Amino acid sequence: MNRLSYKETVTNDVQNNFPIDFVILWVDGNDPEHQRKRSKYLSAFQLESLENAEQSTDLKRFVQHNELVYCLRSIKQHAPWYRKIHLVTDNQIPEFLDRRKLNLDRIEVVDHKELFQGNEDFLPTFNTRCLTTMMCHIRGLSEHFIYGNDDMMLGSAVTKNFFYEKGKAVIYAEWGSVEKGTPLTLHQLGIIKAGHLIGFDENRFLNLSHGFQPLLKSSMVELAECYSKEFSNNIRYKFRHESQFLPESLFNHYAINSGKGILKSTEPMVHFSFELCRTGTPEKVAFLFGLIEQGKRKMFCLNEFQSLFLIFPQVKEYLALICGPALLSEIARKREETYA
Repeated sequence: MNRLSYKETVTNDVQNNFPIDFVILWVDGNDPEHQRKRSKYLSAFQLESLENAEQSTDLKRFVQHNELVYCLRSIKQHAPWYRKIHLVTDNQIPEFLDRRKLNLDRIEVVDHKELFQGNEDFLPTFNTRCLTTMMCHIRGLSEHFIYGNDDMMLGSAVTKNFFYEKGKAVIYAEWGSVEKGTPLTLHQLGIIKAGHLIGFDENRFLNLSHGFQPLLKSSMVELAECYSKEFSNNIRYKFRHESQFLPESLFNHYAINSGKGILKSTEPMVHFSFELCRTGTPEKVAFLFGLIEQGKRKMFCLNEFQSLFLIFPQVKEYLALICGPALLSEIARKREETYA
């Protein structure tokens, strides 16, 4: 393995002496109480197109296989400079974490109620777009913070400079376009709707990477004030809906347009997409994990762990190797047990 250590790269980070938090969204969709709540609201929810159900209401979106274990380990292992990890949950705590020891890993559990204080009528929500719309309501959140989901991980050592250069957010994205009339996925719709608000259109918009997203709290607050109607609409839906925009995409377009962001290629990113997880060859998956092991790719996203495991059972061993040792707050397990 030929990855740079954190100590070897820290000198690039001299000017970024400000605190940086991570915000990670997680839910235990296997919890019977959570399933009961989802069922209660699912029957009344309507999408404009049933083709978008897989990216909105499908059960697979909520089933968790403890990917969060590796997400948290990877942050502590490869970005030890973080100030706090705000773990946003729905009145839940991961079973592998010891609540009494969370401070040892600088983890704070944040309930949905904290984000929606004053807007409790919109709870419960099963929609990450609602949660990201309200992220800035986390108490004590740092100005510079990095948003991610539990299926995102760091693959090797990164400095603050990987996410922020002289205070500006580094936007890992590629310019994209689609012909009018082209069917769009729910994800693409969310990106393009965000671009529209800043003045971009289908002929030129930023396709954001499936990785951790560096954000600026003050800019997100400013955007919420400027687009108050759109932000209010964004938190209405219990599940992802076609009328919503992606808040992180809104920030990306705004940051590039205003000079508060620096655009870089998505090359440091590996996206194990739904298609790759379901139909990829073991050789292709092994090749991509090899790039991560060698430090040639810095972060990755596993969109559907359960399908990837079927075609590539070694994924558990790779994750254990790449993401680092157990957290101090992890509950001890028998040696032969594995999380995923």
